Amino acid sequence: MPEGLKQALAPVEHLWTRLSRTSTARWLAKAVDAELARLRGLVGDRTGAAEHRLAERLERRLNRQGAQPIHDLAGWLIKRGLPQNRECWSHLCDDGIRVDDGSYCESCECLIADRRRLRTAVATRVSAGRHRIPQLEWRTAYERELRTIVHRETAASLIRRKSMAEKQAAFLTAVDRRKEAWAKARAAAAARPCADCGASDASGLCPVCTLRRESAVLVDKAVDIAVALRADAGDLQALAALTEQVRRDTWAIVRRTGLGGRGAAVSRAFAQRELAKRLLAGRRQLALERLQKSEPANAEAAQVTRLAQRGRGVTEAGRERTLIAVERARERVAEELLAEFLDELYRGRSSAVPNKRTADSAWA
Repeated sequence: MPEGLKQALAPVEHLWTRLSRTSTARWLAKAVDAELARLRGLVGDRTGAAEHRLAERLERRLNRQGAQPIHDLAGWLIKRGLPQNRECWSHLCDDGIRVDDGSYCESCECLIADRRRLRTAVATRVSAGRHRIPQLEWRTAYERELRTIVHRETAASLIRRKSMAEKQAAFLTAVDRRKEAWAKARAAAAARPCADCGASDASGLCPVCTLRRESAVLVDKAVDIAVALRADAGDLQALAALTEQVRRDTWAIVRRTGLGGRGAAVSRAFAQRELAKRLLAGRRQLALERLQKSEPANAEAAQVTRLAQRGRGVTEAGRERTLIAVERARERVAEELLAEFLDELYRGRSSAVPNKRTADSAWA
């Protein structure tokens, strides 16, 4: 008996010794392992649950065997012992027993109840208008009516299954066509050249240009933060000059990275993007720190301090809570001021760009 299969094969342990070849035993052990793996997918990962269910199945099949001896254990296991015998539409049914918890299959009980109702309905229909007829004649009419209904339902079920099979085949065909179309679209997208540098097979944008575009976005944000705190949004000429100067200085800082070697272009672009990230974070932090010391932030801090100390005694815990509240108030005011400065900057720039619709209407 295989070491790991003793629990599952316990009902047929007395028959396992009759196997004359070691190769047959190994082959059967693999078949049992495969069935146990399938059962674990149904019963879960509970320790020994699949082995217990398989042992119960083999015990039921042996009891059904009765006094008839088993001469070929390998054939009996492969054909009768191991296969799951579903008596209804449930994938958990096995000889009318649920595989997951070992209870009676509710689907089988429902199917039996449906058949019982059908037989009762047929008997009532045959008996209607036929009082005191001989039992043999009633039985013949009953079986004929029941057979007709069963044949009709079987034919309708075959038609439904055929229709479902056709729909399934059409669905799978459509899925295959969609997959093929997606594969072609991905191949065509991958073959597109880079929109910036023209490199082939770049999916529209090569890694170096992707990093450069990301760096440009980060640099623009860093420039906006620096300009928003220094420029007068009403003076468009001075605003444009300051923006250009800050942009040149910022790019000069970002482009200081001089990495070389294999893959130098990608490494340099990546290093520039990371430097642009750090530069943006640093400028934002410095801007917030500066705005936390502004007059609006000081006024808000004073207001928070007065509200926190009103009606309370001065304690150490109260001082700590007041300091925390003041710090949060300064941070909130700094965030709001920075957002206002950036909005003012964007409005000033947008006013410098002529509206295309207005310009077109002027020439109409």
